[in-house]
Amino acid sequence: MTNGSVGKFQRAVDTFGSFEEFCEQYRDLGLAPSGLRRMYDKLRRDKLYLSEQYQVAIDKTPPHGFAGVVMWHLSIKRLDKEPIMDWRDLQAIKSQLCGAEAEAIQLFPAESRVVDTSNQYHLWVFMKGQGERLPKVPVGWTTNMVLDESTAGAKQRPRVLPDDPMRDHEERLAFAEQMRAEQDEGDKP
Repeated sequence: MTNGSVGKFQRAVDTFGSFEEFCEQYRDLGLAPSGLRRMYDKLRRDKLYLSEQYQVAIDKTPPHGFAGVVMWHLSIKRLDKEPIMDWRDLQAIKSQLCGAEAEAIQLFPAESRVVDTSNQYHLWVFMKGQGERLPKVPVGWTTNMVLDESTAGAKQRPRVLPDDPMRDHEERLAFAEQMRAEQDEGDKP
């Protein structure tokens, strides 16, 4: 798989049957029935998206401690199950599924909270704040600088750009708007 080729995401159809069928399929995990039930319920709640290279499950209601903020949890893995750690791929996935101006964090937790069961990566995306559509995380750079070539002894690979970046940008904006509309629908009683 070439770095920088995340592909275009499409909504996947959930294929989970009954809870009993799910238990049969995942009995080798050795989980108690209550653990299997939590796992089944979460997988039924998540929205699944696939591209040629990646699978992303989006939980639009993850627990968090940011009062007044709508946050999405993106659980990302390559289809070939290999490690990612290509920052540009994670950035492209976030931009394609949540919008170019949405900000996300990846947490490196205390050892007592580490969950590391596979080559799977997690982003928490700030989708709405108090009065703000896309709140900014109060850390990080405040300006933009992107290089596509190595300079001053640093190594950088060129970005993989689509043939028509404007068309792709407009498609991503439309897709992100559709995702936000789904979130807005979920906010209504």
